[in-house]
Amino acid sequence: RDLPCPLRRQRQMCIRDRVMIGESYDSIKNFIDDVKPDWVLVSILFSNLVVHGKKIAEIVKSIDPKIKTILGGNHVNNTYTEVLNDRFVDYVVLGECDFSVGELISSVLEGKDIGKIKGVAFKYDNKIISNGLSTRINDLNTLPREARDLMNMEGYFDVGLFHSAKSRSKRVGNIMATRGCPEKCSFCTTPQMWGNTVRWRDPENIFAEIRDIVTDYGIEEIQFDDDTLTANIKKLLMLCDLIEPLDIKWCTPNGVKINYHSKNPTKQDNLYKRMFESGCYQITFGVETGNQDILDNTINKRLPLDTVKQAIESAKRAGMLVHTFWMVGFPGETFEQMEHTIKFAESIESDSYSVAITTPLPGTKLFNEVAEKNLFIDGLSKEQIIERIHFSKGIIKVDGFDSNDEFEKWVNQANIYLNLV
Repeated sequence: RDLPCPLRRQRQMCIRDRVMIGESYDSIKNFIDDVKPDWVLVSILFSNLVVHGKKIAEIVKSIDPKIKTILGGNHVNNTYTEVLNDRFVDYVVLGECDFSVGELISSVLEGKDIGKIKGVAFKYDNKIISNGLSTRINDLNTLPREARDLMNMEGYFDVGLFHSAKSRSKRVGNIMATRGCPEKCSFCTTPQMWGNTVRWRDPENIFAEIRDIVTDYGIEEIQFDDDTLTANIKKLLMLCDLIEPLDIKWCTPNGVKINYHSKNPTKQDNLYKRMFESGCYQITFGVETGNQDILDNTINKRLPLDTVKQAIESAKRAGMLVHTFWMVGFPGETFEQMEHTIKFAESIESDSYSVAITTPLPGTKLFNEVAEKNLFIDGLSKEQIIERIHFSKGIIKVDGFDSNDEFEKWVNQANIYLNLV
């Protein structure tokens, strides 16, 4: 299948193999062996990291079986039974574990019963016991700052692979101002993990953290990792007022919903203008697909496509670059619909694009639908499904292609085409 691109053959040559970046297992083992900890905690935010998370637990136990291992994060939240079946994992924490994990460790050390600690799951008498999700933290201002002083910050700056498609600096600070998302997209685990109510830290609290990391680490750019930064316009405008005097660049690389405030174009225009004036150089929108039927009936994303171009034009008029997210290969999606998505994406003229293979994540409605309808690629075991998720390869049957490798090449080609037109 070809895209309507006169330079298709030449552009295909630009596709490169994947590169794995990060600490090697040997260096992780040497570090743990040197520190000799009593506990090792591993966060598995994304399903494609579970392979590494389990490997670290295995490394820990190879050094000293007495070291306790705790795993948590979005993926673990939805697959805790499978994770606890791994013999190298002692406990998992579910939901917002900022405080419950400390309670768990203290209780184990003091010999207390952990059976009533919310947000904890564990193995007992060959059974897996879950105490349910931890209690939501309503006041995010009570959370302590990230211990950046314990991290190799210069190592991250040297690598320079940050979230934005067009980062303005290698000295980037990542900030989360909120938790929760009011949407119910069938492919996303955020509402299950963080809830459907958007909770903000006080803008003054956020500003103080930004100011301090600018001073302490010479940060030149802030990337907000929130899911819905623009949902609460009042809070965001207050934050803009506070950070503008810092004269620092910032962006929203995790994406924001494109039709917030679209019913009031003037309000939307004023918001984007204020964001740009305070230093926002790029806004990222999650559109996902150019097919209204898929938006409405497959992924449950409340997004009228006729609001997309309006929002992009508004953001660009304000002075910001626009990056857009897209997905292809939904269950039941035809090749013609995928082609239409690429053509629609091209028509809205954002400055850069990311086209991803739809990967149903364990615990999501989309994953359950694929499992119930047996839409996985023939012959894939559970282990192979996780392995393919690890490498961002498709796990479901796709219309119009003889193999998933052929589909992957087509998606790579679509990315190159959109970003070079």
